[in-house]
Order: sequence, then structure tokens, then C-alpha cells
Amino acid sequence: MMSSISTIVESGFSSLSRKGNAFNPFDLEREEDFERWRDYKRASFPRQTSDLVVEITDPNQPSDKEVAALMDRLKRANMAVYVCANPLDEEEGSKKFVRALGRRFGLQRLDANLCADTDAITPLHDVHNGEGARARYIPYTNRPISWHVDGYYNTPDRQIRGMVLHCVRPSQSGGESALYDPEMAYLLMREANPDYIRALAHPEAMHIPPNQDERNGQEIRAISTGPVFSLDAKTATLHMRFSARQRNIIWRDDAVTREAVAFLNALLEDGKPYIFQHRMAAGQGLVCNNVLHNRTGFQDPEDGAPGRLYLRARYFDRISGTGVKEVYAELAS
Repeated sequence: MMSSISTIVESGFSSLSRKGNAFNPFDLEREEDFERWRDYKRASFPRQTSDLVVEITDPNQPSDKEVAALMDRLKRANMAVYVCANPLDEEEGSKKFVRALGRRFGLQRLDANLCADTDAITPLHDVHNGEGARARYIPYTNRPISWHVDGYYNTPDRQIRGMVLHCVRPSQSGGESALYDPEMAYLLMREANPDYIRALAHPEAMHIPPNQDERNGQEIRAISTGPVFSLDAKTATLHMRFSARQRNIIWRDDAVTREAVAFLNALLEDGKPYIFQHRMAAGQGLVCNNVLHNRTGFQDPEDGAPGRLYLRARYFDRISGTGVKEVYAELAS
């Protein structure tokens, strides 16, 4: 057995254990808390993608009932899919909607990442091997994207906890997303072998190489080291960092970590029965607590017509009302 990890890991991420007697299903020493949470999570978890979907009649003013329906899905699966019944203006009208929807869920602090627009919202489309920063990164191509959570490479003080992903225009074909709740991944890994969790909660579980500009060698981001699983210090909820792209992660070199990573990759590849798959149409989108997701490759029209365009708003905030105390109040009493 590996030794338990410290209260605060060296990298600045909070460990899975906390001082005191507060309900904490993610602490490996709190088996009773875990079992109660596990049973509740399974019983309340959505069964199919359609269970995540909520229609928004007027995107300029989502009703309290519609927001409550989205929150219900968020509490059960950390994600919800919305469908705007009436069309929005293309990019600017959609950006206004995305910002307003985020605020309804307490999402305020946008991540103004390298490829974001000046308003910190990022348009995702195929740049066709163009120049500039976006051309270097796979989200701005039509190639498949493997399993990951957004911003896994960010420093501890800039972790991505919430996200809105909005479809302005779909591709002509392809571009389907798969979604997976990190809490369910944790649940299944802990059931299989608690040592998998110990390994991936280690402060040196994953090393992310520095990001350098290939044109001039300038360092854009330094090497990053930290755990896969940690606790969000503010809400005591599970936080996950992960990418299945082998070139993006150098894993801690020990047998249990290798087994844990292999188990997680197999879990995501199989997916059933907890995976959700959805190809968004115009006016649809995802609001989530930065869940695991991937994307198939896609094709845009060959006649020069406008191609696939998504808007991505990444937040340092977690969605309000989805902390352990709010979601699992009856279990904590």
C-alpha cells in the first residue's frame, strides 16, 4: 500500500483528505462516506444523453424553470446540454448569450488563454493550416481530439473548473463529442482498486512538458507537475486534470501509476453505461464543471460555405450550487 498523501501537496493542489469530520466521499480513509455517496451517485445518475437535455425557449432570457432544470442535471452529472428553441445572431449574439448563461450559474472569472479573443471567449474552428498561435493547437483543426479536461496544464491558481461550449454552426459531417463525469471515473477506479486513486492523487503523478513556440523557441508555459485527482479547496468537490494524449503527459514511473492510467484509458474507451455522446446542432451547447470530453474528426463544406464554429468560455469558477454541501446535503447530515 502506498502511504497517504499530505494535506496540501507541494504543487499547490489540495489533497483528497481534509481536516475535521465534514462529509468527504473522496477521502480514501472515509469508506462509509464513499459508500453512501457511491450509491446515491449511481441511483441519481442520468441514463442516456437525452436525460441531460433542457430546451431554452428564449435564449435572451432563460426562465427560472429552465435554469433549475439545467441545475438538476449539473448536480447529478456535472453537465447539462441546452437547446435554444429560437435562433441567435451568429457570433456576437451567441457570445452575449454564453456570457449571460455563465453568470446565471455563478461563472464569472473567464480564462483569457493564449488563443482567446479579447473578451476571453475562444472561437473554435478549423484554421486550415493558417498562421498564428491557433494554428499550432489541435482544437483549431478538424482532427479528432482524444479524452481530456480543459486547461489541465494550467497552474494551480488558474485551474479550469467550469465551462460553456456553444455551437454556432455545426460541421457538415462528424464532430461528435463524448462526455464523461470525472466523479464517475473516480467512483469506478476506487471500486476497482483504491491504490489507483492514491497513485493519481500523488503530487507528482503527472508531468506536463513546457510549451515552447516552435518558431523561435520562446517558452510559453513552464513544466507543470501535479496530481490527476485533487479537491477543490473552496467547495470540497473532486477536481480532475487529465489528457489521454501521450505526448502531453509524462506519467510518474511506478507500476501502480501505469496500471491506474491504463485502467482509466480503458474505462473511457469502453464508456458504457456512463458515457454520453452528442453531436451539437446550431444553438445547442454544454454547460459543465469541466467534464472529461473528446471529439471525433469533422469535415466542413468544400464549396467555401462557413464551416464549424463553436464558442468556448472557460472559467476558474465552479458552477455555484454544485459543491458537496449543496448536492449531498442529505448524505452529510
